Amino acid sequence: MSALGERVLDLLARMHTHSRYPSDRRDEAYTRSYRAIRLVVGFLGILLPILFIIGEAYYLKGGVHVRGSLSAYYHTPMQDIFVGGLCVIGFLLATYMAGELKSWDFWASLVAAVAVLGVVFFPTSRSGLPSGAPACGNVEPAPPGCSFVEQALGESRTAVIHAACAVVFILGLAAMSFLFASSEVLAGRKQSTGPGRARPSRFRNASLFWTHTTCAVVILAAGAWVFVGKALGVQIWELTPLYVGEVASVWAFGLSWLLAGFHLTAPARPGIAATQEPSLAAGAAVPG
Repeated sequence: MSALGERVLDLLARMHTHSRYPSDRRDEAYTRSYRAIRLVVGFLGILLPILFIIGEAYYLKGGVHVRGSLSAYYHTPMQDIFVGGLCVIGFLLATYMAGELKSWDFWASLVAAVAVLGVVFFPTSRSGLPSGAPACGNVEPAPPGCSFVEQALGESRTAVIHAACAVVFILGLAAMSFLFASSEVLAGRKQSTGPGRARPSRFRNASLFWTHTTCAVVILAAGAWVFVGKALGVQIWELTPLYVGEVASVWAFGLSWLLAGFHLTAPARPGIAATQEPSLAAGAAVPG
């Protein structure tokens, strides 16, 4: 091989762009990278409702206002952020736990991912239209604000598909939070005994179990409030029951997801794995 080729190979070897960690620390480095990617979902879920309000106020040069629902931001100047943010969440949920296809976590997150992508690509109907305005799909050329899907399927039919996807998405988020809670429950033979405990604990971390459970209940209650609040005609300021239910669900899941991301995918730390998670070491020796 020529001297030039050798120099190029030496340069590439020195760059070593894949990983600079030695083999004994590479798994820990990958875990931190995975955790950072995973936490994007939680932060996006919490920040998107705020970004919609602030961003639209900036674009429209007006006061702070909220729409009737998060989905309504599809038909506003915030459409790109709405589509981009939910697509990122959807694709990350779809690949979450992709290495464990037989786990409930994978299938729950996959269903939620498909549902949220359905929310994006089958948009809700346009709001604030004047009486007699043409609906998407009924006239040519397409009315302003119509997506190609709405023009192909019709605005009403697309909105029904959107609503169904939104319901499945909320249920999927609740299921995932319940699964996070279940990961904190120890089987009978794996009960941990801590110092000063009168009897073995049934939880790996009782605080996390109840936090995840509470988040799941909040998600379901918020989803129910969408229908109950609408039936009762309740509205506070500009906050419709639909908007409140959606934001509460997303924020509750964001909290649950962030906690799970920090605690379930964190690299093992010396002195903690042996004291807090004795069941993991014991379970490794038990045939599946």
